[in-house]
Amino acid sequence: MDSAKVLSRSGLNTLMFTDPYAKLCYTAHLTSQFDRVIYIDLDTTFTAYFNAGFMHTNSIIDIYLPSEGRLAAMTKDVLESMGDSSLVIFDSVNSFYNLFPIRQRMGSLNHLLSVLIMLLVRRGVDVNVPVLATSMLRYRKEGGWVQSPASRRLLQHKSAVKLSIDWHKSDLVLKIVQHQSIEAGTIFVYKCNPIIV
Repeated sequence: MDSAKVLSRSGLNTLMFTDPYAKLCYTAHLTSQFDRVIYIDLDTTFTAYFNAGFMHTNSIIDIYLPSEGRLAAMTKDVLESMGDSSLVIFDSVNSFYNLFPIRQRMGSLNHLLSVLIMLLVRRGVDVNVPVLATSMLRYRKEGGWVQSPASRRLLQHKSAVKLSIDWHKSDLVLKIVQHQSIEAGTIFVYKCNPIIV
């Protein structure tokens, strides 16, 4: 199945991962499925590979590198540009917290993140553009150690589609965790074209 058809245009899409390189390969593959992509790159990995010429795509990719002082202006620019785009990737939720000083209260940051993502999703629904947020799974101790995404409440309650990406041998395996029309547990396998030349 075409990766683009897995994404919902009526709510948030979440991609969970344990291996950052698997996530990078999948987002690189995904960007090639769309004409124009807005890539909000909080961990800067995609940007580094893209600027080094390691990405092979015919898509137009508008990369945004947020910082604490530019977040409001960047969000305004992204929202205004979404009408001319075909996909928005918010990569990654985990790195959002690194934009702010440690003294900043976690509750206020969670609220800010929620507002930012919901603004993107609302605008995406209005202009028929899917929004994908990525989140690295980490271990939490709740009745035993379990893997959980960052901003778990936001992603669990607001995601229309939940996906996970990982490796199986040399292939990328995309698993449907939750979807409006595809059965949970469904797996799609992709060849990862080498990103590094």
